[in-house]
Amino acid sequence: MTPNGNGSTAKVEVAAPAKLNLALLVGPVRPDGYHEIASLMLPVTLADRVVVERSPGEGLDVVCDVAPGEQNLAAKLVRELEGRLERALEVRVTITKHVPHGGGLGGGSSDAAATLQALERLFDLDLSMKVRYEVALAVGSDVPFFLWPGPQLAMGRGQVLKDVVLPGLNAVIVMPELGLSTAAVYKWRDEDEEATLKDFTPRVRVLSATVQAAKTAADVAALVHNDLEASVARREPAVVAARDRLLELGAKAAAMTGSGAAVFGLFAGAAEAAKARAALAPARAWTVSDLQPLGPRRGGADGSPKQG
Repeated sequence: MTPNGNGSTAKVEVAAPAKLNLALLVGPVRPDGYHEIASLMLPVTLADRVVVERSPGEGLDVVCDVAPGEQNLAAKLVRELEGRLERALEVRVTITKHVPHGGGLGGGSSDAAATLQALERLFDLDLSMKVRYEVALAVGSDVPFFLWPGPQLAMGRGQVLKDVVLPGLNAVIVMPELGLSTAAVYKWRDEDEEATLKDFTPRVRVLSATVQAAKTAADVAALVHNDLEASVARREPAVVAARDRLLELGAKAAAMTGSGAAVFGLFAGAAEAAKARAALAPARAWTVSDLQPLGPRRGGADGSPKQG
């Protein structure tokens, strides 16, 4: 946080972590057009760098190599918050990307959440947890998750969040030389398999119970799964090759994360993960560990945070 001459804050920097979907179940399409999902999500140490600074008289500017300007989710976040506050927030948002685009790692959503956190500090905003949640959700289903880092079970369309406790984890992420569209991947899944609530609901119950019972890294490895992976594997063999390579290098479990194309492997410890990462060179790969939660969300029954 950088002060300016009059004592107020001029610049704030926030890390925007990537996430892994350790488990992802996909159900039928909801009336709002989204799919029902249940996912065990984990923020990890691979992160973008988001800097938000005041720019009086210059309006809003988002600088990002991947998605600059108004098309960036960070810009949409600023606009959504401006509408809520009924005031202009003239800032420059500079995003230095480290989380690969098109990997299913949530980089854009995390950048938006980091932007909200920076704006709160930059303008000394006293937002309620409910408002923070609603602003984030208006921008994207994954954005609320990144406001309260820590492992969470996401349900509904991803907006119903429940804190969970997991053991420390070490992983390697591999990004094949391709990017995937979330909409396209879900369309492939719908073409390949029809999901129904009758099948989906009992699977969610099993996942929830299994997550609650997980005490060791081996327990977590046993629940690694992604319903979207089979459809991607039929069309993008590079994803299968990356997953299988991680298993060859000793991963206890490996899967695609989110809608891909990135894959991850869970390893017994940091040394094993580092050795696997070294063997993967020159592929784009990262060793990561889990981020510890900052504190409970104190969520309501519908998953939205509330004061209490």
